[in-house]
Amino acid sequence: MSFYLLLGFVVSGIISAFFKPEIILKHLGGKGILPIVKAVIFGVPLPLCSCGVLPPAATFYKSGASKGSVVAFLSSTPVTGIDSIFATYGLLGGFFMFCRIIASVLIGIVAGILVDIFSKEKKNAEKQPEQGNFSCSKTTIAGGLKYAFTEIYGSIAKWIFWGVLIGGIISYIVPDRFLSGHLDSRYLTYLLMLVVGVPLYVCATGSIPIAASLIAKGISPGAALVFLITGPATNTVTMFFIARTLGIKSFIIYIIVIVGISLLSAIGLDAIVSNYGISIFETQHRHNNFLLVSYISALILIGFAVYFMITEARKKFSVRQKYGHCYVFNVPEISCANCAKKIQDRISSVEGVKIVDVDVKKKRVKICSELSNREEITRMLASIGYPVSEH
Repeated sequence: MSFYLLLGFVVSGIISAFFKPEIILKHLGGKGILPIVKAVIFGVPLPLCSCGVLPPAATFYKSGASKGSVVAFLSSTPVTGIDSIFATYGLLGGFFMFCRIIASVLIGIVAGILVDIFSKEKKNAEKQPEQGNFSCSKTTIAGGLKYAFTEIYGSIAKWIFWGVLIGGIISYIVPDRFLSGHLDSRYLTYLLMLVVGVPLYVCATGSIPIAASLIAKGISPGAALVFLITGPATNTVTMFFIARTLGIKSFIIYIIVIVGISLLSAIGLDAIVSNYGISIFETQHRHNNFLLVSYISALILIGFAVYFMITEARKKFSVRQKYGHCYVFNVPEISCANCAKKIQDRISSVEGVKIVDVDVKKKRVKICSELSNREEITRMLASIGYPVSEH
């Protein structure tokens, strides 16, 4: 899938250059189905993971977007993304890619409509228009491509690595047709994929090789689709965010819709495959005619991954100039590399700040400044959705 993945990141860079989140925000306010449909249309091509989608979603909601449009954006965006769409086509074919896109669209629209109906919007004095400084805003195509091949690719490269590795292990160890022989009930396989996919963080792109390997070993295409929907769409961080920010009703609707539509999509896909004798691997794009291009594309992707690793290592281990005021903040809301990028961009604009170091794993922010401006930095972090914890 290397060539299509590379092509997907190129398109992601172009989208990042011209598809401003500020533009999205203008269309997500108001009532009715139109903001929900717009949220899905905007969300499907955006290359954001289930953690990376949280900061823009939080900003949209604080700035006046309806609950329905925010849930539609949160549930449809992580399932796809232009990079995973191209990669799905390259490894599983156009028919499977089409089914994945349709499922993502349906989940977003249905979840958004039901949330607007059953989860009433409460008046919130804190919910005021906010001029967000979104980290993915770029002004040129070159800037967008740099963002795509460093920030976006850098944040999911490890998941692609693990996806390819796990898929390869499954292909090597598991005998052909082993899964179909030991899992007699197709519906039991669906439930197994739900149990694995719902609580787990799985990247939309990195999960594709795993799904392809499972299909090759006898699992049904519908069961693989359940995994490819629920894995990227849900994880514990996203579920906690929705429950706390949008309410328990919104959370329940979000889970029910994702599970329900993923199961219905699986049943429909398997019925079509069975009735019309469609083979997923026969519909995939053949690589034989451009094998050299695939190898070159893979080497390019490996090169960018190595570059990203070296850059991050230099940031972590380089000797830095010491300043008079260094502060360490505990920030529980930090969940991914996109959060770190947003914090770095905003706090770096504060007068006197020279070093902004974000530790995603420990959820800490270290800031070194020439001025004693801890309170100002604390207020800035809170204003962009990352309040400081005293514990």
